[in-house]
Amino acid sequence: MLRFRFMDTDRKHRFAPERRALTDSLPVLMGYLTMGFAAGVLLAAHGGVTHSWFWGAFTSAVCISGALQFVLVDWFATPAALSTVALLTLFLNIRYAMYGLSLIERFRRTSQLRRIYLIWCLTDETYALESAHPSEDARKDMRYCFTLTALNHFYWIASVTAGALAGAALPFSHRGIDFAMLALFLVILTDQCREAGNRLPALIGGAAALIAFAVVGMRWMLVVAMVLILGALLLLRRRLDSGDGSGSAS
Repeated sequence: MLRFRFMDTDRKHRFAPERRALTDSLPVLMGYLTMGFAAGVLLAAHGGVTHSWFWGAFTSAVCISGALQFVLVDWFATPAALSTVALLTLFLNIRYAMYGLSLIERFRRTSQLRRIYLIWCLTDETYALESAHPSEDARKDMRYCFTLTALNHFYWIASVTAGALAGAALPFSHRGIDFAMLALFLVILTDQCREAGNRLPALIGGAAALIAFAVVGMRWMLVVAMVLILGALLLLRRRLDSGDGSGSAS
């Protein structure tokens, strides 16, 4: 009996990084189930493709970006110019490059293939969890990061694929589902405006969107708005770093 107890304790310690990664990933699973399922349903309903479950699984496996997953639905339905696809993808996901750069030294402690996978699969949620749980033990740290990344990647693929299957098989109204991503960003924006002492970035984003829409119209609005936002943030970097915004949190 004592021997089995020691074996059980040893097993728990041996797989501690994986167990922790699984526990930490559960909130991500809840979010991905909602957003991924919605993206899959929209792909089946409006993407204009056959075998939507396959394209849902494929795109979610290689395109690990919630916002871009929703944009892909429009690109399937109405093919866009390659320049538009490239620019929009760059501006939507450029923050992931910053995530990868900030973790590159930490990821050097694993093999090259794993390092590529860890950087390629970085999302906001994965980055936040990995940044919040560093470890001095390099081996355990990389096991935690790899397990967390693989789980979150799997959650996203499964959610989008399930949504595509449901959207193709079940006769229900898809109206309003495309608002899911916008609603998520509005909630995040509202929370940031309430908590942050600097609301200038939110004002810059709103002004850039209005200017872009007025100047170039709906088709190129997002690309132009992202260029304006990036330029404004670079010009006002010192002011933003100092926290001198347009208002303070209540």
